Amino acid sequence: MPKEEKPAVAPGHPVGGIPAADHGEPEPMTEKQAALLRNLCDRAGEPFDTALSRRQAQARIDALRVKLDLE
Repeated sequence: MPKEEKPAVAPGHPVGGIPAADHGEPEPMTEKQAALLRNLCDRAGEPFDTALSRRQAQARIDALRVKLDLE
C-alpha cells in the first residue's frame, strides 16, 4: 500500500514573523485547507494535489463545493 504524501503546509507562524507572500513566493496551503481539500477530493473522486498554494487550494475547495453541491 503506498504511503500518503503529506502536503507542504504553511506553519502557524512564519519564521521571523514575515509571511512568505512578502518575499514574492506563494504561501503553501494551510493544514486546515489540506484536510478539507483531501476530504472533498475523495468525495468527488478526484486527485488531491499536495503542492497547491493557499490561493490555489481555496479556489479548488470552492470549485469542489460547487461540484458536490455543498453551497
